[in-house]
Amino acid sequence: MLFVPLLHYFQCKNSFSGNEDGMRYLLTPGKRKVPDPDSGEGAEKEESILTVDVWPGPWTVDKTDPVLRQQAVFPLSEEGRAAAASYLDDAYHSDPARWKNLPSILDCEPWTPPVPEEEAST
Repeated sequence: MLFVPLLHYFQCKNSFSGNEDGMRYLLTPGKRKVPDPDSGEGAEKEESILTVDVWPGPWTVDKTDPVLRQQAVFPLSEEGRAAAASYLDDAYHSDPARWKNLPSILDCEPWTPPVPEEEAST
């Protein structure tokens, strides 16, 4: 499996999605605040990150049960990109039968979040 054209997307700050057999994935660059030990107590700095979401097809991530999703966060750097590619490769190769034996979009319904109890009782 080859996850190579991703560097362009990371440098342009765009999300990138793809799939391999039934394994879907979404890579999203972003930022998060982390403690800054150099600036004193309570200080924070922003760090560039790459969030990787993996889920089984056939639906989009928001139409897939959260129980079936996996997420990992990596630094937005060459090392982080390599780690993200390795993570995707490991996710696929750890259970290839899972990704190859998924239902067709014609044979299943998308996941919908449960209705909150307040709305269900009205």
